Parts: sequence; structure tokens; C-alpha cells
Amino acid sequence: MNIPKKDQIYVLVTPERLEGLIKTNFMLSKSVMLFEYLCSQSKYPMYLSARAACEILGISAETLIVCRHQRLIRPKIYRKQFLYNAYDLLALSLKLNQRNLQNAIRKAPRVVVR
Repeated sequence: MNIPKKDQIYVLVTPERLEGLIKTNFMLSKSVMLFEYLCSQSKYPMYLSARAACEILGISAETLIVCRHQRLIRPKIYRKQFLYNAYDLLALSLKLNQRNLQNAIRKAPRVVVR
């Protein structure tokens, strides 16, 4: 019985782009580990206002609102102000960067090898 082989698809990436992706991945993973350690050592939870969260993540207020509506992040409400846990913001940042990376890979030229 012949089993059909699946075509192997390769994504073409320039060496500079690949190096940049690897460096970014390394720095993000080390940053997450450092941040988790700092959060575990802190006696008090760290919260940021919506404006500070947008500034740190480099996103617009509308993007933060969309993420909140999609339940990617949950704010605490204190004195009629949304406050975001710093650890949750880090997780959101990783999700957003992962989406950007996936979109970049989807747009890259592909080669099918048979």
C-alpha cells in the first residue's frame, strides 16, 4: 500500500532576519524568567494604569481595549480606573509578539519540495 508523502514546505528567511528572530526570542525568554523571579520576590503585586501599560507595551489604547474585550487581559478597577497586573501585561506582550511573528512567517516566500 502506497502512503502519499506530504509535501515539505520551507520558508525562506534571510540570514539577518533569522539572526534577529533568534536574538529577539532569546531576549524575550530571558526577560520573562527575570520578571517572573522579580514578581515572586515582591511582597506587593505590581499594577500599572492603562496609559502606562500602553506606553510600556508600545500599543494604542484601542488595542488594549480590544484585548480586554477579547479577555486576553483582565484589569482590576480601583477608583474608577483600570489597573493592569504587570505579569498579565507581560503575558499579553508575548501573545502579541507571537502573532506578529506568525504573520511575518505567513508572508515569507515559500518553496515546496517534492
